[in-house]
Amino acid sequence: MKKNLKVTAAVAAALLAVAPIATSVVPTGAGSSVVQAADGISLGSTNSGNTNANSGSTVANAPTDRPYFTFNNQVIAEATSANTSANVVRTTVSIKDGEAVSSVTKKLNDLGIKFYPNNNSAGQDLKLTDSEVTAALAQNGITTKNVSTKGSDNKTTTQVVISIPSSVSAFNLTLTGTSGSRTATIQVPVVTSGNSSASDNTSAPVFHYSVNGTRSSNSLNGQVFQVAVNSNFNATNFTDSEGNQIAISADQNANNTTSASITSSGSVNTSEAGRYYNVTLTATGLTGQKNSVTYTVLVAPSSLQTLHAASGQTTIPTYNIYGNNVLSGSTTFKDGQQVYVGDQARTINGVSYSRVSTKSKNDANASNVWVMTSALVTPAATETSEAHTVMIESRGYDKNGNFTGNVYPVYSSLNIVPKVVTINGKTYYKIAGKDEYVRVTNITGTQRKLTRNAYIYWSSYRRTPGTGKMYRGQTVTTYGAAVTFKNGKKYYKIQGCAANNKRYIKAVNFY
Repeated sequence: MKKNLKVTAAVAAALLAVAPIATSVVPTGAGSSVVQAADGISLGSTNSGNTNANSGSTVANAPTDRPYFTFNNQVIAEATSANTSANVVRTTVSIKDGEAVSSVTKKLNDLGIKFYPNNNSAGQDLKLTDSEVTAALAQNGITTKNVSTKGSDNKTTTQVVISIPSSVSAFNLTLTGTSGSRTATIQVPVVTSGNSSASDNTSAPVFHYSVNGTRSSNSLNGQVFQVAVNSNFNATNFTDSEGNQIAISADQNANNTTSASITSSGSVNTSEAGRYYNVTLTATGLTGQKNSVTYTVLVAPSSLQTLHAASGQTTIPTYNIYGNNVLSGSTTFKDGQQVYVGDQARTINGVSYSRVSTKSKNDANASNVWVMTSALVTPAATETSEAHTVMIESRGYDKNGNFTGNVYPVYSSLNIVPKVVTINGKTYYKIAGKDEYVRVTNITGTQRKLTRNAYIYWSSYRRTPGTGKMYRGQTVTTYGAAVTFKNGKKYYKIQGCAANNKRYIKAVNFY
């Protein structure tokens, strides 16, 4: 007699035809229950290779006239027309969005369910395969997908649950064991979490951050942290100026705490006191879903720092801190007013505060007048940026007009805040996400009117092919200052100029 464990759709269908699974509540333990779905699914056929003989002893009080399953060494009863839930295993298996199919398979195989072809045989363990489980999930509308993950040495492919219909909250997997012409069938309850639809985002990675090992309930997006000058900085693990350890992580999604990979954009140079940087982190889950957040880092200023009022406000409130108690201060600062900032900040209830003073840096370090650290920066979330081509190689400047050491090459792309800022009588654009500025004339140029007819030149000795005469009175966009060509004459770079299409007009034609 051939004795093996089969999980067949045909046998399951035959069973359901006699005793359909009705909606019911199946106890899973004291004080708890699981609502079963009105229909079940069956796993694909298995063969003798899917079971493993176990030398355990025969179960006491086991039936002698049929094959049977056990769970926790207890015989699972047969379903009848009077009790269609009699063969439900008193446990549940959970499935989540983003979960690997191999994890689901392991949960099923590790339940401890055994199949006995007869009363005298050794119990056989479940040995279901990932392909069988994938097929079973598909029968209930659950979508899986092969995704590539990059390990330390190479890429591997993992079958992952990517979509659970919102209508599927629970269902039963039907397992049928066969011994010759006799069968035994049981139902394993499955519950789902992280149901997804086209309009939700539960399968996207979720960011968290902790302060000294304690997870914060606040969102990381938009947070502002102050760090000490010349301190070490890592985008996901750093120490703030108060000495708190800030650690950032991401889960696969809201229902799966497996770690997601994180990449960062935006460097932080802690040697530049008073500079602030917007750091963007992007988490990518196994399903390819992504989520990004941006937080701001302020390097403790050594000189005056400009205060920024919240949107729609003209003043900045102050606070006094006693222990861990933050009380409203009696004074306010005006939007744009400059203050000295203390070296240390305080984070209380997830909000960062910085000491300030209008007198001196030393006074700020001893002051009990505080402002929210966010008032000392302009977070990226409040900035509207535009991508522009750098038409003239451009230096970066700080808020006081000092060269930062950064140079942006000609014809590169740069995201700027499209609002002209005047520093020491010169016009600048702020670089989006950075406390740094570039000259307006190098980016969007200057409008000039021709005072005489002019030609467009490639170099001092030849005109640009395909261009004609430009006439007196025309307005032309020029970039940067006039440059001197080999012939000793000055020229302005004009609109339409590119690396492979040089366009210059003699400066004298604008005077």
